[in-house]
Amino acid sequence: MKKVLISNVALPCKKIGSWTNRITKFLVNNPGQFDFILSPTESPDSQFIFCKKRRASFSLVSKILRKSPILASCIDYFQALDRLSKTKDQLHLVVIDDLALLEGIAIWKSKNLKSHIRLDFSFHGHSFILPEKWGYLVDRVFFLTHLGYLDTIRINEVFVPQIHVVGNGTDSSFFYPLSKEEKARKRFEFGYKEQDKVLVWVSNNRPKKGLNLFLELSKRLSEKYPNLQTLIIGASLPQLPTDSRIKVVGKIPNNDLPKYLQLGDIYCFTSLWNEGFGLTLIEAAKSGNVVIASQNGGIPEVVMGLNASFLVKYPNQLSAWEESFEEAWELAKIYEPNQEVLEKFHPIEVWEEKFLQALAD
Repeated sequence: MKKVLISNVALPCKKIGSWTNRITKFLVNNPGQFDFILSPTESPDSQFIFCKKRRASFSLVSKILRKSPILASCIDYFQALDRLSKTKDQLHLVVIDDLALLEGIAIWKSKNLKSHIRLDFSFHGHSFILPEKWGYLVDRVFFLTHLGYLDTIRINEVFVPQIHVVGNGTDSSFFYPLSKEEKARKRFEFGYKEQDKVLVWVSNNRPKKGLNLFLELSKRLSEKYPNLQTLIIGASLPQLPTDSRIKVVGKIPNNDLPKYLQLGDIYCFTSLWNEGFGLTLIEAAKSGNVVIASQNGGIPEVVMGLNASFLVKYPNQLSAWEESFEEAWELAKIYEPNQEVLEKFHPIEVWEEKFLQALAD
């Protein structure tokens, strides 16, 4: 059976991203695991086949496809799979994190039932609706957390795929806490004083990530804690804060993220939606931060067993964040991260092992 990885994000990926970096590393570490990768690749060859979702082009698709925007958008993938199915009558298809693409591939599978086709969905969100009309064609779903699986079966009247919980992970040789001496030196180089405590926030400008809430929170905290410095990473602000203790770094390459997270004492994860996992949350924790996070989605499962963590039950209330910050502030004064313990906190090797097991099952 030939394995085919299907994505509408270019693989291998050179851009900033969480799962894209993880999958790219997986492909490097396991070069023979997938026989073919269908994506908008920048380097097409016999294994990496260029495919992308397209707008319906009536000059290229049949009357049948014109009736369905999803089918029309997936025509690249259909054509590639048609070619593969002519020579390979057993295919194992793995669609990554795109429900519209999953629907298109499921419909393609329904028209090729003479061949033996297994269809898996690697889902990077928390929960999702799987329409019964075509959902029965999906054989397995890979979830990030058990909580995500439980919420998914709660919101679906019918849910037939088998499931695996594969989690998520990051590289412990990349994200790790600095020694006290090294951290003090790096912070001095960045302009921080010895008595300062650094609050870090990492994400983009999307409202669901809670940037506006965090900006309001940081203003309140700056008034109350004179030794607090705030570092915002990833987001671009139309107007820089007037408070000199709030620094905005903006977008940075993924390789540069550890050196900023390692400066921090407290990490604030203000997610305002049902977060699938929260990769930066574990990256910050592994880099030596006390973490404060919304009690949303799969986050409670992600931080389970991490003593230096605080969950905010009511994440839309600033007062709830202030209360958790007070506790985190006191802990940060005495917290000494244990690198040996943090290496075992969601390492990428465990995710890779679970993902391989799910593929093989």
